Amino acid sequence: MKIPKPKKENKAKTIKQLRSFADRLWYQLCILEHGTICEVCGKSGIQVHHFFPKSNYGHLRYLVENGIVICQGCHLKHHTGSPLIQQEIINVRGIKWYNALKKKALTRPKDSYATIGYYKAIIEDLTKKVGEN
Repeated sequence: MKIPKPKKENKAKTIKQLRSFADRLWYQLCILEHGTICEVCGKSGIQVHHFFPKSNYGHLRYLVENGIVICQGCHLKHHTGSPLIQQEIINVRGIKWYNALKKKALTRPKDSYATIGYYKAIIEDLTKKVGEN
């Protein structure tokens, strides 16, 4: 009789679950910090946009300063190529904000940031910040 081996934890699934949970916490924190009004047009905004895209700047993915509350219409305009949205965000937030965020964008970490330990630390940090608000 063969004794079944215990199933190994699927590392990729765990990272995906942790990333998804961290994303939800980041979204919550951005709404708490920035409100629910579109920073571009002033309408009710319930989407949070990464100013520096998470696909190219993964190290800024959970930085609240990189989160922009934006309405669905402005978000769609941005993703269909309107450079005016990015410029309007810079106008609203200020050039000082943009320069500080750009400096962080260009400073990439040397260590890998897509590990289970990384996501656990991010979740702990975001949970603490959400609790403070």
